[in-house]
Amino acid sequence: MMKARRSLSLLPLVVVAAAFGPAAGASAQAAQISWTACPVENYPTLQCGTFEVPYDYSRPTGKKFTLALQKLPASGTKTGTLFTNPGGPGEEGRTSWTVPAISLSLSKSFDLVAFDPRGIGETRPAFDCEAAGGLVLPPNTPNVNWVRLSVQQAPRIARANRACQRKSADFIAHVGTNNVVRDLDAMRAAVGDAKLNFWGMSYGTTIGSVYAYRYPRRVRAILLDGTVAPNLTWASYQEWGTDRAVDETLRFIRSVSPASYAAVISTRNSLFASPVDIGTTGNVLEIGAYDWLLRIAYPLINSQSNWPQIVPAANLVSQARIVGSGGDEARTALRTLLGAEPEGTGGKGTNENFAINCLDYAGHPGARQRSQIVRNVVSRAPVFRGLMVTSNVNACVGFSFRPDPIPRLASRASLARVRNLKLAISNSSADPATPLAWGRIMVRTFPSAFAVTQLGGNHVNFLRTESDCVDNPLREYLLTLKMAPRRTTCLFTAPAGLDMSAVAASKRKLDPSAIVETILRNNRLNGR
Repeated sequence: MMKARRSLSLLPLVVVAAAFGPAAGASAQAAQISWTACPVENYPTLQCGTFEVPYDYSRPTGKKFTLALQKLPASGTKTGTLFTNPGGPGEEGRTSWTVPAISLSLSKSFDLVAFDPRGIGETRPAFDCEAAGGLVLPPNTPNVNWVRLSVQQAPRIARANRACQRKSADFIAHVGTNNVVRDLDAMRAAVGDAKLNFWGMSYGTTIGSVYAYRYPRRVRAILLDGTVAPNLTWASYQEWGTDRAVDETLRFIRSVSPASYAAVISTRNSLFASPVDIGTTGNVLEIGAYDWLLRIAYPLINSQSNWPQIVPAANLVSQARIVGSGGDEARTALRTLLGAEPEGTGGKGTNENFAINCLDYAGHPGARQRSQIVRNVVSRAPVFRGLMVTSNVNACVGFSFRPDPIPRLASRASLARVRNLKLAISNSSADPATPLAWGRIMVRTFPSAFAVTQLGGNHVNFLRTESDCVDNPLREYLLTLKMAPRRTTCLFTAPAGLDMSAVAASKRKLDPSAIVETILRNNRLNGR
């Protein structure tokens, strides 16, 4: 899925079977995969690899990407290869094998293989674009004109997108998900597997659902975890928006930890009334309400394991108001946070995400429809309002390439192709990135699949929840293809230390260094 201030898109595709048939030259490419030892601590058998795939599969002898891969060989009797993708789009994926490696049974039975998709990370060629600079920040008031703010963002994003397209002109039109799916099938053939085993997380579920549609007879096991609905249009994705999904997570937090929810809201309100100066002598640096929401609260809300840090973070802001040495430690910690750039609010990476999404989904809306989308999101997100959609909605402005839309699984014909596929689907009830409604659509799209839903706010569940109710059926499915009941709901598993009482926030222990590390870590992982 996407990061803060990133976007997704979608429109139907008329499928020509020959164009998406067997990956061109897949058997020949098997000889081109190259593995070399690259051991790391705790994984002495790790291998690094390169694999060439054509820019354009209709021209297999033309220009090629060299994909970067990593493989942890099976430690026992091998069942096959389990490929993984951690999300994005635009995320490096070559180290995502470390997630299934947590499970001894999976690492014993599968070669665990992960890769940087075309145009990303260590794959060559790769994007090297600068994100839009000087984005317009909202004024520190509850009454922001979010539509006007979005209109002001558009020309800045357009300039950055045009520059990125010029810099990446050689390959940018070939990095969409349709080609990533072709690459995945070529890699499946290259490792000698007759059928695919794949764990797609977040945006990786788009890769998995498109693969299932394109190559239904080549599927052994596909786990779709934190799902993006397979029947969206570009506009309908934006109608949800990250702001709206995070607000839904906040509502769940309110139900299990009123103190944590109150800390988010009361801190926001106090900063609307009076921003906090955390600067050094003679150097004013203010934190306002939207700085708090986007750069401190959002990374904590976005990962359930970080919820116990919400109240201490709010206390950190309160303590920063203390004049003199009593507030120095808190101000220093907050300067560290605001001096580090959260993913999706600038820096490299945003344009890759925008480009892939805008290739994947046609029907990019004009200015009037973008404004209406912003209005709709703001009306449904009373806390985060339009903090992220004001940029996300402009994701495609400035790009002039022709989209390569992924199939929209909505027609009778498309649904018939996947009706009998026995997949596994995993979601949370209050996912801050991919809402449960999308998971339900995925379940309806694949009626022979089973779904495991956990009550909670995780974005990706398998092996990350400490819940046997979640992990056992998904692990068993990957290992043996055993299907669980059609729908299973698992109880909320509270992260250690979450305040689930009405204890006053002021009584929480303040540990600025722990709060800083938690937020910075989640900024790095955001969207995965």
